[in-house]
Amino acid sequence: MEADWQNAPFWASSSTVRMVMGLFARKKPLAPGELAVSVLVPVYNVERFLPACLDSLKAQTLQEIEFICINDGSTDGSLDILRSYAEADERFRIVDKPNSGYGASMNRGLDAARGRYLGIVESDDFASPEMFEQLYKFASRHDLDLVKSNYFEFCDGKDAPQEPFAGFPYKKVFDPREMQAVVKVLPIIWTALYRRQMLVDEGIRFNETPGASFQDTSFVQRVWFAARRVALLKPAYLHYRVDNAGSSVKSAAKVFEVCGEYATSEAFLREDPERFATFAPLLNAMKLDTYRWNYNRIAVECRLEFVRRWAEEFKQAEAEGMLRHESFNDYDWGIAQELMADPDAFFEKYKEAL
Repeated sequence: MEADWQNAPFWASSSTVRMVMGLFARKKPLAPGELAVSVLVPVYNVERFLPACLDSLKAQTLQEIEFICINDGSTDGSLDILRSYAEADERFRIVDKPNSGYGASMNRGLDAARGRYLGIVESDDFASPEMFEQLYKFASRHDLDLVKSNYFEFCDGKDAPQEPFAGFPYKKVFDPREMQAVVKVLPIIWTALYRRQMLVDEGIRFNETPGASFQDTSFVQRVWFAARRVALLKPAYLHYRVDNAGSSVKSAAKVFEVCGEYATSEAFLREDPERFATFAPLLNAMKLDTYRWNYNRIAVECRLEFVRRWAEEFKQAEAEGMLRHESFNDYDWGIAQELMADPDAFFEKYKEAL
């Protein structure tokens, strides 16, 4: 039985059509030239850790897999390392480009991918051998848009298990609209598989802002907002390195980039009124947590300007009815009210830390 979705009614959103099509497509065999998984590996000046990362990918037990390594104009020996692996193993593909930042690199990888699902491994991290086989088996069996797992923090040669999804049901397919609290979990984009066709249908890509700062924020938020079939797995497979002093997440130089990420997520929601009404209040509650973190990390001399922008964004959300008490705990709701009432006084009160 085949369904003709080319002439779907105008009210049928891409996510709804995709969910219904999944009933027909479940366990569909891979098409000629299609792979089960494409793993994107962004690379920039990481020669010290890169071999361990690539060795872990080479050892993956999933057969129908490719590793797309995007070299972002590295000036160390990273490209030579990539070439040595690509010459020895045809599963490794190299995209070599001038330096243009993390978002641009990831989008080049998205464009090159041939997998039904996409994974991400940062080039200073590494994956357990069974990671992508286990994620793909579960995603394929249940026709998922997204599957995520827990992870390890790796420091000084030791793993520390992390369970960000503790308290949520494991191995249960759900719709994020019906379990919105899961959207607030840290982005951790590298613990997941994403249905590539969902990303294409929904136009989900990375912001191509300079450097490597926060581009995962709006990417993962939009994935949560778009996905209709999601599951979480309890095991940890990805080893997230926390002993790399040069990691981009440790940079405190940028002030407003995170605002741009939230603006991208909001614009995505506004494209679908139902989606906006469902998730906008949650997005604003998440914004308070993220902006508070950003406030505490930026230089004191930048904080007043940031606070003023933050207050204006919240006032607009309040005017649209998308800043709701029930989305916040009482303390954070009080912070939001104090911020909007007088941003300058708010800054003076919390000048040192919020």
